[in-house]
Formats: sequence, C-alpha cells, structure tokens
Amino acid sequence: MRALVLGAEGFVGGHLVTHLLAEGDEVYCGVHGRSSTAFAQALKVDITDFGGILEALKQVRPEVVYHLAGISFVPEAEENFEKALAINVAGTANVVKACHQLDANIALVFASSAEVYGAISAWNLPIAEELPPQPANNYSLSKRMAELAIERYTRSGRVRCSIARPFNHIGPGQDKRFVTASFALQLARIAHGKAPPVLRVGNLEARRDFSDVRDIVRAYRLLAGTESGVYNLGSGRALSIQKILDMLMKLSKVQVSIELDPERMRGPETPEVYGSYKKAQRACGWFPVIPLERSLEDVYKYWYDRVGAGLD
Repeated sequence: MRALVLGAEGFVGGHLVTHLLAEGDEVYCGVHGRSSTAFAQALKVDITDFGGILEALKQVRPEVVYHLAGISFVPEAEENFEKALAINVAGTANVVKACHQLDANIALVFASSAEVYGAISAWNLPIAEELPPQPANNYSLSKRMAELAIERYTRSGRVRCSIARPFNHIGPGQDKRFVTASFALQLARIAHGKAPPVLRVGNLEARRDFSDVRDIVRAYRLLAGTESGVYNLGSGRALSIQKILDMLMKLSKVQVSIELDPERMRGPETPEVYGSYKKAQRACGWFPVIPLERSLEDVYKYWYDRVGAGLD
C-alpha cells in the first residue's frame, strides 16, 4: 500500500513507519519539524494548513493516511487549550476534509485515545466502544471533537475512516514526560551513577491498561483495511503503576528510595481503567502479542543506552 504517515517524527509515528516498511509498503512521512525518518520519503506538512495538506495528498496519492499528528501529552493540552484546539481539532478537520475533497477512496486511520471515555465506574469495565464518551480534560475533549469531525465526513461515503482509541502504550523512544519512560530514565541515571538513588513518582495506585507501541502500530495497519468505525486497542487488563515500577526496578538492579512528587500528581484519577479489544479482533484479527516484560526491558535498555551515551 502507498501510505502517508502524518506525525511520522513522533514516538508512535516512528514505530509505525518502521512497521509499514517492514511489511513492504511505500511510505511517505508527513513531518512538521525535525525528522528522524530519513529512511522513508519525507514531506514537510503542517496539519493546520489545509492547502498544504491537500497539496501533500495530491503529490503522494496515498491509498491510506495514518493521522498521528497532534498534542499527545495531557498536561500540555491543559496548559494551552487553544493550541490543542488548533492542532488536534482544526488540524484533524483539515486532514479528513482534504481526504474527502480528493475523493480518491482514501482510507484514513485516526489515532484518537481511550481518554475520551473520561471518568469510568467499575461497572463500565472492560470498556467497550458502545460506552458514550465523557471527556474529562482538555486533551480528551480535543480528541473527541476531532472524532466528530471525522464522523461528519465519513457519512459522506467519500472517505473510509477508522478511529482508533488506544489505551496506554509504551515502548522505546517514548517521551520522558510519560510515566514508564520517566521511571526508566530515572533508574538508568541512577544505574550509571549520574543521579542519587531517589526515584520521584506520582500516583502509584492507579491501575491502567498497558500495551506495546509495536502492537498498536500493527493494529493501525490492519485497521486500514476495515470498515469505518471506532476500535479500542489495548491489553484487556489493568496493572498498577506500582507494578510497572517494581518490574523496572528489578530490571535495573538498583536500590532506590521513593519520593512522592506533587508536580507528578494529576489530581483525582479514576482508580482502574482497562478496555476490550474484541471489536478490533473481530474486524481485522488483531490482538496484542508482545509481553509486558519485553516492553519494559526494551524501554529500560533504550534509556540506559542513551544515558550511557550522554543523550539523556
């Protein structure tokens, strides 16, 4: 397939490009600024510029567009909702409108988020796609608004859109602001003797649905061949942040003391969140295959190597 990946320079985008190339696809990378995707054909694309998006589509003539571009860090969207609206909402509207206007039977895979479900009660678990979204922060609100823009154009029948709602996904290369990468980086710095043996943490009691980013991007490619719809992607189980930390500490082989960091606390949180991936499994045969242990090993090795090379 000829594919255009928007947000190719990001954490998930980089893994997706790698996967698509391994599958033999012809890949074009839509990048906004810096690019680590020299192994594929890159185009500078700003999703807030409709004319630029339309021109990129005319140039590439993709069979599928993977839209991963946008703000992905919840606190960033909280701090600047106007920016989240401009990029996550208006930018997504530009992408789907351009696909619609080109009228070339393009398949669009949009990376939304399971955050759109909002505060979850225990009787809603596991979360299925039928559960009405109730966004609880600026990030999830922007993602839900983007979904509505996509649904509008999907009804026209001129573009086929799969909306993916992944739960927490981790892997090598993830931004250090995210919890698993933050733990791994701190432990790696301690292991290299570059930091005192103190680990600063937020809420360790929350239970979340963790899966490997490489499983998630495999799902994205499979969803490109499905009917339009909304699809949850995750492991189907919940693990505590404490469990994740314990596993990383065991991998690092360092002894540390734990300190609560108020800046890492997000306020009231839903105690437990996990979803069902059965709809995606029925639609395209997807299910997660990478064990959490391997994911954490790869995350820790990534940061251990970077710290050793002075790249942290």
